[in-house]
Amino acid sequence: MSSGTIIAIAIPVLVVLAALVGFTSLRKSDVQGLGQLSRETRKRDAGSLTVAPVSDEAKELERSVALARVGGDVAVPEPTEPEIWSPPDPEEIGVTRRQFLNRASITLMTMGLSAFGAANIAFLWPRPTGGFGSKVKIGTISSVNDVIASSSPAVTFSYFSEAQTYLQPYPMDEATQRAAESVYSGAVLDGIKMGYVALWQKCPHLGCKVPSCATSQWFECPCHGSQYNRVGEKKVGPAPRGMDRFPVIIDGDKVVIDTGSPTQGPPIGTDTTGQGLEGPHCA
Repeated sequence: MSSGTIIAIAIPVLVVLAALVGFTSLRKSDVQGLGQLSRETRKRDAGSLTVAPVSDEAKELERSVALARVGGDVAVPEPTEPEIWSPPDPEEIGVTRRQFLNRASITLMTMGLSAFGAANIAFLWPRPTGGFGSKVKIGTISSVNDVIASSSPAVTFSYFSEAQTYLQPYPMDEATQRAAESVYSGAVLDGIKMGYVALWQKCPHLGCKVPSCATSQWFECPCHGSQYNRVGEKKVGPAPRGMDRFPVIIDGDKVVIDTGSPTQGPPIGTDTTGQGLEGPHCA
């Protein structure tokens, strides 16, 4: 599964989890705050329950009231049934200060976490660029041919760093083209028929950059000794195949290398050009 697919799945999951946490915390805070007194209120009420001393006048008044009640001068109210308590209507009460603070804090926390998650996803989201991994314009046909003709240290070994590619001329004689058609196909063969083959600089063994050798006129990997002819077909060494390659596209007078569509190199034993060793090895 690609990183883009994983991130696309993670975005809705994070949003749903954040909404669920915020909704659960909000409901819990509202239920706990309804009908309960704060710690400060309970402390203030406890401090106000002080018993004042009863004066003689109050005792005398209480005695006279009791005597009057016994004598029938004071009407004693009939006992009444206590009213059944019913919870107040939340719409009549409105939003209390506690509820407002709880909801505001949870909303701000949820928004902050969402913004943080969105920023991280935006940072990790792959962005299309015009460099390696896409279609890279390396120049016009004439400028590319000039680079190939003047390449150094080995003639016809032209390197284009923006595409991490060696663009090699492919022989156009009938026998070589016929041999290429028996091995290559697709966009790689289309480029060969136009006289070009684009070789990825990476050795298919362990990924080292493969330099060219001016004396042998081969590509020679300095890491483990794999060697390839001028068109990237393996000659010797531990590499499992020839050098990987990219499609070459001619767009008007522009030469374009599609570095986003690599193709594995030809199998061991492929030799379409018949190029042998032309001098001492460099590696």
